[in-house]
Amino acid sequence: MLQTTIEAMLRQKIGLDANSIGSNSIAYAINQRRLCCGLPTLKDYYDRLKHSSEELDALIETVVVPETWFFRDREPFVCLKHWIKTEWNPNSTLRVLSAPCSTGEEPYSIAITLLEAGLSSAQFRIDAIDISQVALEKAKRATYTKRAFRGETSINPAYFQTVEDRYQVRSHIRETVQFMRKNLLEPNSLLRHEYQVIFCRNLLIYLDQPARSQVINTLDQALSFSGLLFVGSAETLQISSRQYQPVAHPVAFAYQKIKPPPAAPQKASIKAPIAAPPKPKPTPAVSLSKLEQAKQLVDRGQLTEAAQLCKAHLALDRTNANAYLLLGKIYQELNQIQPAEQAFQKAIYLNPNFYDALIELAVLKEQQGDLATATRLKARVQRLLNL
Repeated sequence: MLQTTIEAMLRQKIGLDANSIGSNSIAYAINQRRLCCGLPTLKDYYDRLKHSSEELDALIETVVVPETWFFRDREPFVCLKHWIKTEWNPNSTLRVLSAPCSTGEEPYSIAITLLEAGLSSAQFRIDAIDISQVALEKAKRATYTKRAFRGETSINPAYFQTVEDRYQVRSHIRETVQFMRKNLLEPNSLLRHEYQVIFCRNLLIYLDQPARSQVINTLDQALSFSGLLFVGSAETLQISSRQYQPVAHPVAFAYQKIKPPPAAPQKASIKAPIAAPPKPKPTPAVSLSKLEQAKQLVDRGQLTEAAQLCKAHLALDRTNANAYLLLGKIYQELNQIQPAEQAFQKAIYLNPNFYDALIELAVLKEQQGDLATATRLKARVQRLLNL
């Protein structure tokens, strides 16, 4: 089937998992481009696509539909401001990456946050990258309608000037952001760059597992030790607990990169004419628990197998709240929302003060539109932090 072949081309180019947006959406985008090219059949369009990198870029532009607004989700920016005020050395230049930056609302929100945290525009630099040239052009124009200001976001005249019926980001903020067209799947896309803060929110959920791993590795190489990585609410399962520790800020989904301990110095060997010591007795192998095996499977993207191991573990240990939490995250990654919700609820039943499970369930309820329950859960989290 030609559409399957075209989906494979998109997967190779940008790592797109067709299931993340649905084959119907991709079919619609393909048909839009076919009509724009004036081609009568799908086979004609596929032949064009095979021999035209420009047309492949045009199809990507049609498939990638940006959806963002200023201070989206709010708490990551609150967390960033607190980190700047409490942990950042103002004598250093802060480098921040926004990837993907879409039409610019996120990097400009970061710039405003840093200014409100007390930094001057000379003390930080923001690199904003995206695969979409159309989105980047809009970001550079920095002119937005009221739709870009949702929720409780106000249009502060200190940061925006009115241009007819639109709002343009003021020049002193625009100058802090550098926009570039880059594909994080291309080798060395962030070579020679080191960042103290990286925003990569709601990209991983659209990628297949190999592309996710590649993007995470690229970001990890670019992030300095003790730096912050912000991801989307549905992407926390992709972050390795061996390399990152979660930041204790509700619904920020921020992780701090852990600095590995220094390697122990090797002792110089002393040569002496002594008899060889007896061979040590072999140490019996320590088998990993089913839960640890499940975590390793998650890291490799084998989510169905990981879920089975979690359930096998729970068959032997029904009171393990951590196992229910991991199972809930796996179900959420598999887009099995009701089992995910049930797993989080069981984790909280077993441990009413389980911070991570409360956060996960709050986000899930928020995504379902149950804002009242989400608000109550967030209030419980806030009370835990104030204890």
